[in-house]
Amino acid sequence: MTTASPQPSDVDRHLLYLVVFDPEDGAAPVEISPVIEAMPDEGPDQFSMPHSLARDVAQTLPGLWYCLHLPQSRADLVDLEAWKLKGLQQLAMGHHVVPIPVTALDSLILPPWWRPMLALCPDGLVERTAQGAAALGVELPVASFSSLGDASLEEHWRAIHERVYPDIPPLEGKVRLSRRLDVAALDLPWRFTARRMGWKFDAPAAKEALPLMRRTLQGHTLVAATARLERQGLTLEEAEPVFGQTVLEEEARLRLPIALALPGVAPAYMRGAYSPQLRKARVRPLAAVDASDTWSTEIGERDDAHVERAAIEYALTHRAVANDSLGLMMPSVPPSAFTILAELEKHFRNSPADRPRSVAKRLSRLNAVVRPLFTEPVMEAISRASMLTVFSNFPLGLATMPGDTAPLAARLPLTYEPLLPLTRTVQKSGATPLGIEWKNDIRVLVAECIPSKDPVGRISRAGWWETQDVLKDVEGLSIHTVETLSLEALRKAVDEHRPDLLIISAHGTLVGNLAAIVIGDEPHIELGLKYTPPVIVLSACHVAPRGASAVSITDLLLREGALAVLGTQVPVDVRRNMMLTGRLLTNLADHLTNQGRHATLLEVWHHTQTTNTVNDILMSTPSLLSWGSTPGPGGGLAPLQEFMISRSAGRLRGAHIYEDSEQVLGEIAEDQGRGEQVRNWFRRPGYVPESLFYLFAGRPERILISSMEERVAALWPDSDTPA
Repeated sequence: MTTASPQPSDVDRHLLYLVVFDPEDGAAPVEISPVIEAMPDEGPDQFSMPHSLARDVAQTLPGLWYCLHLPQSRADLVDLEAWKLKGLQQLAMGHHVVPIPVTALDSLILPPWWRPMLALCPDGLVERTAQGAAALGVELPVASFSSLGDASLEEHWRAIHERVYPDIPPLEGKVRLSRRLDVAALDLPWRFTARRMGWKFDAPAAKEALPLMRRTLQGHTLVAATARLERQGLTLEEAEPVFGQTVLEEEARLRLPIALALPGVAPAYMRGAYSPQLRKARVRPLAAVDASDTWSTEIGERDDAHVERAAIEYALTHRAVANDSLGLMMPSVPPSAFTILAELEKHFRNSPADRPRSVAKRLSRLNAVVRPLFTEPVMEAISRASMLTVFSNFPLGLATMPGDTAPLAARLPLTYEPLLPLTRTVQKSGATPLGIEWKNDIRVLVAECIPSKDPVGRISRAGWWETQDVLKDVEGLSIHTVETLSLEALRKAVDEHRPDLLIISAHGTLVGNLAAIVIGDEPHIELGLKYTPPVIVLSACHVAPRGASAVSITDLLLREGALAVLGTQVPVDVRRNMMLTGRLLTNLADHLTNQGRHATLLEVWHHTQTTNTVNDILMSTPSLLSWGSTPGPGGGLAPLQEFMISRSAGRLRGAHIYEDSEQVLGEIAEDQGRGEQVRNWFRRPGYVPESLFYLFAGRPERILISSMEERVAALWPDSDTPA
């Protein structure tokens, strides 16, 4: 006899909102698959262009936007100390909002950890939605789109509070809908913060990004200062004389998770997907702000440009609210930027050597084209970012911000959320993943998909065996290496080991507009895993190219259920790739031994990526590699060891990581009497910043490797938790 699993109490269940739509042809639509190379001309009205948002899903936009103004968790409903609000910012709870076809309501099975609170729908679906909502146990009456407004928002907050906290007074302050969608990612998160802090506020007088952003930053500075004094246990009387100085100190060190939305689709993709007539008639670039981009119950009926920007801004605002931070809409990527990027990626594929000067020239051209994207608000936001989420098909991390000498990916942790197809982005945005904690037990599976007779396969195996041997005694980390020369063997190994982190060692290949991996001798764009690990590392060449918006296995693995996927944009040297991926595991092992150094997997990856830049330099030529690995005069440390152990400490700035690394290496060479020779090697033949041609897609920041308590304590390490 089996015992049923205990049902979670209402305290442990997450608020869930459903937004219902009527699918095309009256049937539940099959999920829009990005594995298409062209859109059929006979049905162009079913999709927006160029980001491919299904028009039936677009009908949910009024309801999706409305839900962003409702409580995202129980914590939004009660008064909390400022230091607890900072802790919630670390958790990034997010609204759980699901767009669902009315035809699927009857068959939908909700896991017990969801608490369905409200269902919204177009006016014509109220009766059918009410029937399905009742069966699902939705607690509040169905709301039609025409009934939505400020009055209904007040009523829904009151009703939700009564059901969640019937014995606790509600928060004071009115709630209002955001009318300007183009700046909602700046305005709405601030409103949540202001209401929690008891600040009075009305609709913002400013409608431009910069003043709204500065208001948000000022608000977070006040919260941080209040939180710090709370952690120190000061009374109001004791805090008052030091509050001003505390504000100045917190302002100087304030960092927030920032989200950017950067629309745009590669010209090569559009030429293959849409006819010239459709491109001319329906494709328009998007601006950063648009005064006509306002909330209404007819959002989904607008032209392609406005319906797509509303969908992109929804995803952006959802993330900004979840992070209790801010987001910025950016203008569309210039088409020429994609063209230069495609040339760069092609250069890597076709060139037998790195040819650093050619790479540097193309990166310089790319920087010149995207330079106008780095407006004053964007640059100020990035300067305040603890991490950056970029909703885009363009790898902004390869661009160098004005005033920097290294690409943006070196400056701060950066992750991507693909916008193509936009239907999938909208669906995923409200499916906020719960955090996965990696603290004391990390299971790693290395799937070797390259035959051993292949020289790359032999090097790869030797590298993984060495890594496995070095880390074999690390408690809490297990690494298994399995040969998987067929898709079935890969599926079986993953199902058997059920790893937290899957590393797939394979060749990458391009088949038309598809970026796939080769398992054995067969290319695969999808894996169809029964169990999808939360994190997948594709140790393979060019599995995430962006120049032509190719359909990539990196993005498709997110669709299969992976929380985060690490991929490469260009072909990479197997030895350098082994070093970089092996160092990622070494840094995870270091965390298990010395917990608290990093909060998330994204931070561990960024540390790995940026500290590997010295290897980009030294492994670029045999001469530099020999010099860097040869012990110094009199049997002293090799230059690389000296660099790592002592000389680089505190001297490497992310925004200038390569320039600073050259400076330190040059000083070491100078001490050996070889300064001019080594510096000349840096210039001729030069080197390629290969470590920055990797990108993390998805949510690696949701892999938590420090507890919330540890992360809050790290904000104020000298403070005591109040009794």
